[in-house]
Amino acid sequence: MKTQIQFRGLRETKRKKLVSLGIPEEWARNISGSRKGYWRLALTPQMNKALGLAYWRDQGLVSLVERYDALRSTT
Repeated sequence: MKTQIQFRGLRETKRKKLVSLGIPEEWARNISGSRKGYWRLALTPQMNKALGLAYWRDQGLVSLVERYDALRSTT
């Protein structure tokens, strides 16, 4: 079982990684302080706003909606 100190370390790690991704410090504190898991946090409005479509495009991912529309319009 994890102690309070270990959980604090996890929160700090999450916060630092979120800030390094460009998320504002206040949002990173709110997100990292949550007891939800990573998968559940991915669905929060703060994460969607902080890591919007531009972030994912910069990472090289293609929007499925845009791809579908492009393929649909060519047929």
